[in-house]
Amino acid sequence: MPRHIALCAALILGCAFSLEGQTDREAHLQWMQENLPECPEFNMWQSASGMLPPDFSSLRSDNRLPDPLRFEDGTMVRTESDWQRRRAEILSLYEKYEFGTFPPKPRISRVEVLEEKMDGDCLSRSVKLIFGPHDKGSVRVSLTFPSGHQGEKFPVLLSPTLGGFGNTLLRRGYISAGFAGSDFADDGAALRELYPEYSFATLPRRAWLISIVLDYFETVPEIDMDKVAIYGYSRDGKMAAIAAARDERVKALVAGSTGVGGFVPWRYAGERYGGESIESTTRMFPDWYRPELRFFSGKEDRLPVDANLLLSLIAPRAALMEWGFNDEVANGWAQERVYESALPVYEMFGAGDRVSLLSVPGFHGSNDIQASIDFLDIQFGRSDAAWSYTPVFPWDFDKWKRSSGESLDPADYPAHKNGGKLARNAREWEARKPALKASVEQMLGEKPATAGIKPAFFKQDSSGPVEMLKGKFRPGQLRPDVPAWVMSKKSSEFGWTEEDGAVAASRRISFGPDNVQADLYYPAGTPEGASLPVVIWLHGFHYPLGYMWVYRRDIHPVLALVKEGYAVLAYDQTGFGSRYGEYAKFYDRYPHWSRLGRMVEDVSGAIDALGKESLVDSSRISVFGYAMGGTVALYAGALDGRISNIVSVCGFSPMRSDKPGTPLSGMSRYSHLFAMQPRLGFFLGQEERLPYDFDDLIALCAPRNVLIVQPTMDRDADCRAVREAISRAAGIYTMSGAAGNLKLMEPDDYARMTSMTQINIIKWLKER
Repeated sequence: MPRHIALCAALILGCAFSLEGQTDREAHLQWMQENLPECPEFNMWQSASGMLPPDFSSLRSDNRLPDPLRFEDGTMVRTESDWQRRRAEILSLYEKYEFGTFPPKPRISRVEVLEEKMDGDCLSRSVKLIFGPHDKGSVRVSLTFPSGHQGEKFPVLLSPTLGGFGNTLLRRGYISAGFAGSDFADDGAALRELYPEYSFATLPRRAWLISIVLDYFETVPEIDMDKVAIYGYSRDGKMAAIAAARDERVKALVAGSTGVGGFVPWRYAGERYGGESIESTTRMFPDWYRPELRFFSGKEDRLPVDANLLLSLIAPRAALMEWGFNDEVANGWAQERVYESALPVYEMFGAGDRVSLLSVPGFHGSNDIQASIDFLDIQFGRSDAAWSYTPVFPWDFDKWKRSSGESLDPADYPAHKNGGKLARNAREWEARKPALKASVEQMLGEKPATAGIKPAFFKQDSSGPVEMLKGKFRPGQLRPDVPAWVMSKKSSEFGWTEEDGAVAASRRISFGPDNVQADLYYPAGTPEGASLPVVIWLHGFHYPLGYMWVYRRDIHPVLALVKEGYAVLAYDQTGFGSRYGEYAKFYDRYPHWSRLGRMVEDVSGAIDALGKESLVDSSRISVFGYAMGGTVALYAGALDGRISNIVSVCGFSPMRSDKPGTPLSGMSRYSHLFAMQPRLGFFLGQEERLPYDFDDLIALCAPRNVLIVQPTMDRDADCRAVREAISRAAGIYTMSGAAGNLKLMEPDDYARMTSMTQINIIKWLKER
């Protein structure tokens, strides 16, 4: 081909791709406008700027946390000097996608003393730092010095909200410092007008102010600049983390309950994992980050930065992540994964002991300031004590393999070809089923033996109903009560069991060899002798709250079902909510079982208990699971024939077609990341030899009713592979004369539980 013709062809092709990319970006914007909750601030910005979503096809998809030691071009960080270049690259990415751009740090032109006085034996001083164009910028700073401060240098802890522990700092020999950089007093609010050519958002803007405060600290003789720490929790914790990442004069960070944008990664948040999401954060707090971040709602796998990179930016300086066990927005499991990812950066500097976590009892905002100061004392050389942290959610596949002595050779299993029929005819399928079930049970592990013992001293059967007294603490509601977005005192529509006019009643039951506690919800005013269809609700990956995690824009699925006349049994699955303590020692106690096996056993135990409940019709038992719960629902349905209807929402992606290194991260999600099914780990790299896949599980449910809900934009699933799996399972349903009993719904959405999805699921259930 002549060179000029080839060039023209290339230009035409390039234009075609450009136009295609433009069309895709416009289409995604339209989808956002039609499907995401209204966000007027974002809409105004987008309309004024004309900004379109990025070309997501040009951004690498990866549901794993991005590797801090891998440059964007794929090369690896080998040396400390490499790290400095990688650090600059990460900061640049953060400015592009979350923070916005920052003006150069200005010189402080003057310091105005607002107040100076003695508070008891301690000197307090408040100043205003004047800076910026025409001296129109300012930030207020307060310092309180420990008693007898003259001639000494002290460590300092800076925070926008000291939360009443300023005196504790003084008693421990720290200067207590605050600055006006919070929702209650924000001296950074005027900076947007002062620096209009820069796009830094609210939280990064407050973090930028800290650098100016540190300039002032350098002029205060009592401050030891080698011992400067900052503290914040929740949104202030996000801000403090940004400040520590940007200014290396911050020698230590204590950040509590940061949630997403802090040390909970966007990839492990939202409805699937619990807590805030990009969508909810950018809608509720549209000024926190640059508006472009909202484009990544449901596309978190394409975001080049995440929480582990933010933590890595602080290395080798000290960092402590604090979280409450039941913090609804600070998923401890996710933060431990962030720690594991950033640790190699610290270790490169020989500073692995300078980064850690602190878990405390309680909900959002729970903290242990004394323990936090203990950490700072160790890092600043003020204490010879050793800091230790015991992971709440530990897991290491290789360690399990060694300690359990497990060994499995994939070569002992025949290879399967994708796309083939599960069976040629009904007779062949019936012959195959026993071996298939046996292989599923093998992969779930050996269930420990039980004896069915019942304590003789109980006056009431432990599996029977226990009526809850009106006005007392209700089952399933961790203290404080159900989060505010579940309950609405203005409307009984969202009421649970304690409000006047509530639509649901409840009672506590227990089941299984280990006496698992569950809550049976049913319509308030259900007449005596009623026999209701019952649904077992299986929740997703929300470690802090378990089944009480709710879906922020919509009604909780449990309550939605009750309003439609169903009884619903809900409980925390092993390692979640009230049972989070079961996670750490599970494989020490049961090295040859699996957490998924335990979850499936719990479903069968729940069915046993429901058979004793006069309130429910035990011939009409459904299981309804979301995310992890959707996986459990399919396994339970395959192995327990008493289940009439199985609903799995965002519950799986076929394993044989999901290889290691792919965006979905392969089977390692189950064997390595979530610690749900260790034996699957032996098949990594040889997925074709897996003895079963999800198409087999669905087929084992035939001829019973199965509904698969698979959103087309689910970043955790290969939607085409899901369709193919269901198509293969459909062949078995046809052989069974039940072709209409298997259904796939594909909402044009990402993985979330919308009102419309719930309506369609309930409609399907009512038709069974």
